[in-house]
Amino acid sequence: MEQSWYWRVALIVVGTLIAIWLLVPSFFYFRLPPDKRNTEAYTKSVPRFPLSPGPGTRLNLGLDLQGGILLDMGVDVDRAVKAKITRVADSVADYLKEKNIPFEAATAGANGTRVEVKTTDPGAVQNAVLKQYGDMIASHLDGGVQFTYKDRALQDFRQKAVEQAEKVIRNRIDKWGVSEPDIKRKANSQIQVQLPGRQDPDEAKQLLGRTAQLEFKIADDDNPVLDQLQQKLKRCESGRAGLTLPLPEGGCWTVERVELPGGGEMARTMAVANTLPEIEKLVKEQVQPLVDPAKNVVGIGQVQLPNQVTPVVYYRTYLLRSKTELTGDYIADAGVAQDTQGLRSGGYVVTFKMSPEGSKLMGRLTSENIKRRMAIVLDQNVESAPYIQSQITSNGQITLGSGRNPQDQFTEASQIALVLRSGALPAPVTIAAESTVGATLGPELVTKGTRAALIGLLAVLVFMVVYYRASGLIADVALVLNGLLVLSAMAMVGSTLTLPGIAGFVLTLGMAVDANVLINERIREEMRAGKTVKVAVQQGYDRVFWTIVDSHVTTLVAGFMLMEFGSGPVKGFAVTLIIGLIASLITSIVVTRAIMEFFTRHDTARLSV
Repeated sequence: MEQSWYWRVALIVVGTLIAIWLLVPSFFYFRLPPDKRNTEAYTKSVPRFPLSPGPGTRLNLGLDLQGGILLDMGVDVDRAVKAKITRVADSVADYLKEKNIPFEAATAGANGTRVEVKTTDPGAVQNAVLKQYGDMIASHLDGGVQFTYKDRALQDFRQKAVEQAEKVIRNRIDKWGVSEPDIKRKANSQIQVQLPGRQDPDEAKQLLGRTAQLEFKIADDDNPVLDQLQQKLKRCESGRAGLTLPLPEGGCWTVERVELPGGGEMARTMAVANTLPEIEKLVKEQVQPLVDPAKNVVGIGQVQLPNQVTPVVYYRTYLLRSKTELTGDYIADAGVAQDTQGLRSGGYVVTFKMSPEGSKLMGRLTSENIKRRMAIVLDQNVESAPYIQSQITSNGQITLGSGRNPQDQFTEASQIALVLRSGALPAPVTIAAESTVGATLGPELVTKGTRAALIGLLAVLVFMVVYYRASGLIADVALVLNGLLVLSAMAMVGSTLTLPGIAGFVLTLGMAVDANVLINERIREEMRAGKTVKVAVQQGYDRVFWTIVDSHVTTLVAGFMLMEFGSGPVKGFAVTLIIGLIASLITSIVVTRAIMEFFTRHDTARLSV
């Protein structure tokens, strides 16, 4: 026999063994009860042997088969537009300074859709801004000019906010390790998220709903505006150890000693309260009315008392400059590290590394504000406000003001690092609807889908043997191997099997049978023409080769289009279809031909076809 035949047989045997080897973890996964499959019990059940594929190499089930979490998330596009206008106002101020055009202030308007510039030279400001920002319309304002974005531009901002939110959510889920999530945009600025295999909606909401807006702001310690609180609130009681806790209900005022850039110290007033809701109410009703929003904002931070057996915390205010000097958009990477200087031994901090452009901006910011406090604000909460002792460029850290145990602090730090790496949401998101797909529906669909596939496969196998006899039996061997290759390939690449995926699997079996039907019919024609069995088999395969390739390639093109532009169940169907078609090509052209040529290797051979 030809030497190439032995190579083909060897490849078939090796491929079959590898396919069985890759399906070993899946076998142990599906033999467990559904409630134990995603636990440590599965990891321990997988046998460990040399070159083991590992517990992660297995078939994954989609949301429709194993259950999971379904979330409808709404993006606050109006908030995104306001944030955009605020950044534009800061950009306008920088631009006017660069051009030496006189103005007093450039701020976002009260409605959040326009930029207001106070100036004594409205004409110069208007000409300069409209030249730089072409999507704006200018109108006169008492003491200045106001600029409003065109409706088309505002609509574009809203659309991009939803697109960015979808991208950020997808990045977070990918880094979270969810297999084959389904994420798609809906009407009314909503995003639908399906998370197969996840059963804790609170964990999902905390991860996906966290805005993770990281901002760096300079504390305005020179400003005595909050000293007015001493006439509005009670003074906090204190002793040698500090404030006397618990604080009065509703909050109180106290002072802190702050260092000034020019040297020396100054007492500055701050508001404090026992709980976060109390301090938020206090800021809204008493503190915020004292502050000029064009110059300052009020930040809220958490303080943990040292050397406490049971962690005790309270909340305080910070007076910050309104301008955001730097944002988390310039963060290149983030991680978790041990806190060696914190109040609790064994605590954790979030470390971050700036991008090259961010390093330049951070270097300039810190060099210009030596001996000032720089507040690190995450989701509008001041996580820490250290003094800038020297220039900082690429690296920094966020100290978490948490009174929880180290394990909880590590979990929080890990989540913050994850969302910083994957990007901040452009605006807060709300959970419009949530549901957990129970585990009772999944097994039922798996059972019915598997039963349908097996019944269809059995019917095809019987038909091929009855109609083509020995040739049909050879086709059946190739068909079983085709199914084995498809499942092992899906396990190897970590693909997710959905109910439409099972339909795609059955369809590929039909395509494989169709190829073998074409081959057998062609061999019949060659034998009717009077050729020997050996020649008929060889010419039958040669002459039907391009027909089979053509039918499979055209279907593959459709499968790739479905995978590229489809989502969720459609993508699951496409992935299974593509893998099945490739396996069908191999089994119909290589496997069955090797078996056929073995039985017809002699000129006197006979074949029932």
